[in-house]
Amino acid sequence: MIVKVFAVAQLPNFPASKTSIMNKHSQDLQFKLLPWLIATAFFMQMLDGSVLNTALPAIAESFGANPLRMQATVIAYMLSVAVFLPVSGWLADKFGVKKIFMTAIVIFTFGSLLCSLSGSIITLSASRVLQGIGGAFLIPVGRLAVLRVYPRSQYVKILSFIVLPALIGPLIGPMVGGFLVQYASWHWIFLINIPVGIVCFIAAIYCMPKIKVFETAKFDWLGFVLFDSAVLLLFAFAARNNFLGISRIIIFYTSAILILAFCLYSIKKKNVLFNLKMFENRSFAIGITGNFFTRLAGGAMPFLAPLFLQTAIGYSPAKAGATLLPMGIAAIFAKSVVTPAITKFGYRNFLIINTAFLSAFVASISLIDNSTPYIAILVLFALFGAANSFQFTAVNALTLIDLPDNMISGGNALLSVVMQVSMAMGVAVAALLLAAVGDLQETKNFHAGNILFTFHSTYIIIGVISFISSIVFFFIQKDAGSKIKDTETAITNYE
Repeated sequence: MIVKVFAVAQLPNFPASKTSIMNKHSQDLQFKLLPWLIATAFFMQMLDGSVLNTALPAIAESFGANPLRMQATVIAYMLSVAVFLPVSGWLADKFGVKKIFMTAIVIFTFGSLLCSLSGSIITLSASRVLQGIGGAFLIPVGRLAVLRVYPRSQYVKILSFIVLPALIGPLIGPMVGGFLVQYASWHWIFLINIPVGIVCFIAAIYCMPKIKVFETAKFDWLGFVLFDSAVLLLFAFAARNNFLGISRIIIFYTSAILILAFCLYSIKKKNVLFNLKMFENRSFAIGITGNFFTRLAGGAMPFLAPLFLQTAIGYSPAKAGATLLPMGIAAIFAKSVVTPAITKFGYRNFLIINTAFLSAFVASISLIDNSTPYIAILVLFALFGAANSFQFTAVNALTLIDLPDNMISGGNALLSVVMQVSMAMGVAVAALLLAAVGDLQETKNFHAGNILFTFHSTYIIIGVISFISSIVFFFIQKDAGSKIKDTETAITNYE
């Protein structure tokens, strides 16, 4: 599959359909440049999402903060994306794809500027929230533009092209972040977004056509408020540094009550934010549940690894970023073999086996110390990257592959939200474990041995949590996805 993805890097001139909404004068240029515009915007967002983690120790030093207590800056972005994802499609239909896409670029770029000017964890986290609002609209509205502009026959090919940054961004992000921090300053990991954002905004004026505004159904604002209030409380829960406490318990149970209220409300109402009847589909229910728990490890690793390599092993930011490069490379190439593997073993067997390997690779990082050969570290991170890529691809496809056509859109929206929330919770769990194991309340007692023990214990616990989640996959039906004739096309679409 990876060969196919890179093969479309040189997009052909797509012929306009008879029902094209573009003016003939500019349609050829727009058809050629629009995918590049959307891909560039995606790249800006995906790079930003992965470049921050390597810079956390430097940012913490700048703020006079503990580098292992910087999770709020990461979680703030993820959960703000989760909060605003559900409303992105509705706003695009109501006000126009072009207006919302350009607004998203402005918000994301301005949020990046504010991030670079931040002088504390609080202001940086608030600026990351603004970035997340823009990021919540960039990808779904960009995909919607492709669906509305191009003939359906070209949709898969163009989508494969514009998702290329989703592979490249996380691949080079840690390395770019490490080099910027070491040879410039951490501010540049945000400043690089500004010229890209300006170029994308100007290009959008000329490259993105004015797409017809559709009549929109009444949006479920009450459901939106209930659901997003629960997500925001999860942020408050996750951002706190103390492991236990009355306030944390109150926040957790209040969030749970809001989720329950949302479910009860959604069952009784027809026009809802998320149709809970989707959970009657066994593959979807298992996929959503498995997605949440297995992504705890996937969300924790990008946060933990750069901190571990810099604070416990003593690597420079540049070396730490370069060390994570094999993880991204392996993740990309793993996608080329995941389809035949799922076809041969089936979703049930594949996910059970791969979850075991994924958990083992996470726990094995606890064996790394200052005497570990560098090549062994590179190999271990590569193995994790491959297993993690297998897991995400398979569980995403499982979640949607048996849903009826009239539920695919809603299922995909809910899956996107769950992915963001679960990765944010992965960061939160990692930070809480670091706090609990290392007794981070007494930072003055830190020395190399304590930090190493803290990280090793955290990796083992996360590996165990990930392994327990494999129980969910025992309930997958053996014939899951068998109704889909073209497995490769289905998995590609659902990645």
